[in-house]
Amino acid sequence: MRARDYFPLGVAAGSAFCNRKQETDLLVENIKNTKHTLLMATRRYGKSSLALHALALSKYSYTEIDFYMATSEKMVEKYILNGIVDLIGKTLGPINKLLASIKRYVKNLKPKIDIGNSNFKLELTSDEKSDPATNVKEGLLLLEKLLEEKNKHAVLLLDEFQNVGILAQGKGIEAAIRHVAQKTKYLTFIFSGSNRKMLKTMFEDATRPLYKLCWKIGVKRISREHYLSHFQKAAKLNWKKALDESVIDKILLLTERHPFYVNKLADRIWTYHDSKEMPSIDSVERAWVEILEEEKSDAIKEISMLSLGQKSVLYQIALNNPHITNKQSILDLQMTSSSIMTALAGLTEKDVIEKEDEHYQIISPIVKFYALRK
Repeated sequence: MRARDYFPLGVAAGSAFCNRKQETDLLVENIKNTKHTLLMATRRYGKSSLALHALALSKYSYTEIDFYMATSEKMVEKYILNGIVDLIGKTLGPINKLLASIKRYVKNLKPKIDIGNSNFKLELTSDEKSDPATNVKEGLLLLEKLLEEKNKHAVLLLDEFQNVGILAQGKGIEAAIRHVAQKTKYLTFIFSGSNRKMLKTMFEDATRPLYKLCWKIGVKRISREHYLSHFQKAAKLNWKKALDESVIDKILLLTERHPFYVNKLADRIWTYHDSKEMPSIDSVERAWVEILEEEKSDAIKEISMLSLGQKSVLYQIALNNPHITNKQSILDLQMTSSSIMTALAGLTEKDVIEKEDEHYQIISPIVKFYALRK
């Protein structure tokens, strides 16, 4: 493994995966005990990396279904049925030997086996005008029953799942998933997505079908202690000796331990320094200035889309004001308490800020930098 591989900008796998041991252990236990899980975090915090790492450790077969490109309820149905077919193929052996069982368990779906290049390929299709929720329920029940027949366990990883809540009419597909999930003994579900507000509505609103279905695991920023160990492994691989902790601390300070920006800055530093020259605090700062400039337009665009009140509140949070709703802040902002709370709710909904240990913080260190410059 190369040193730069320790700091991927996409999914972190193998040695690139940095700790999260507590979350990993819990997720693996949930998978093995058929306890469904909702992974909650803002964008680019490593939800997918955590899920895939835990799945690899569990040794269970899995299929990932990404609803990002889904544009209709019927497309959601198609994605799920294709995922079911894929998982059947990965887990249960030759498809042609399962056809009798499949036909016994389905009523509305139409199983079809194509033969090509000496391989058997299963398809599950439905009538264009048939009910997507009914078809999804039947497909998931089919998968559970086939797993039970073979005494096998498997996992469905449902990513960008908030799109199902947006597209599925009348909550039907959510209800279909719950109908199956609350009964499964062989099939485990992992849900995740990038819209925390929508996911909370789907899983925490008592009127929604998925209410209280899952364990919730929050994916937060990685601790300094764990980053130190991770950085030193990459340093010893690249420079054959440990990196001065003050350099690592500078990286963590500038990025505020935001997982994506830690990796982006570290990757740049490792790229700029060969096996003979080790990085310094000055070189870290120069690399960070480059990143700030690269991301300037995106950050300014994000800030410009906020209301005047949201911008004012954002500035106070950027100043690390821990008492954003006290009397002094009300005077400084020249806003009412209710207006401040409305601005905080809007910033939270847009994933610009989050609440940690009873204090609000700006999620992106880039946005924070430009918010301070007004």
